Amino acid sequence: MTERLVRGETPVEFFREQLERAMEHQKVSTSAFTQFYLVNLLAGCLRGELPPSEPGYDETPLAVLYVRAVHASRRDRARLLRAMGDTALFVSGFFADSLTRSLVDLDYYRTMGGYAYARLARDEDPPVFGPEVFTELAGRFTQFADLLSEISEASHLATNASLLRLYERWLQTGSRRAASLLAERGITPIDPGEGRPQ
Repeated sequence: MTERLVRGETPVEFFREQLERAMEHQKVSTSAFTQFYLVNLLAGCLRGELPPSEPGYDETPLAVLYVRAVHASRRDRARLLRAMGDTALFVSGFFADSLTRSLVDLDYYRTMGGYAYARLARDEDPPVFGPEVFTELAGRFTQFADLLSEISEASHLATNASLLRLYERWLQTGSRRAASLLAERGITPIDPGEGRPQ
């Protein structure tokens, strides 16, 4: 029987299924609250809720947004930090390959996103979610970005260019997932610095 082209499920149901599949494949577990947060982040992105609809937000460097958030009122700070962390997580998961051609790299996004979530977790009253979720997002940012990356890549075919980008991503981040994907394609990732005289 052929698979239906149109599925009768909501974006939340679709992304929950995709996230659970990626978590099982990568052997990653998390709290139900963090899983709920990630599913809703993905569904929100599909609805066009990321980045925030503020003038100039998508053109402002994350470091500037972080400084702006730290100096904002309590309510605005929480909103800006969450938007910044969510943007960094989504971009570093779904669009990691595009960062190789930009002025900032994947590590920058992952660092700034981790800072945003860590600061949000320290606030006394983070919005809707408890500090545990943001603490976990901050501490395991790369793992969660890898989960989003797998969801993104599920529908893409591997080309020589995508394999090269995957190898470059492994060089930048040391991601276990990137190394595993390279190994699945018969490539053993080797750091160019290994074996060189010191």
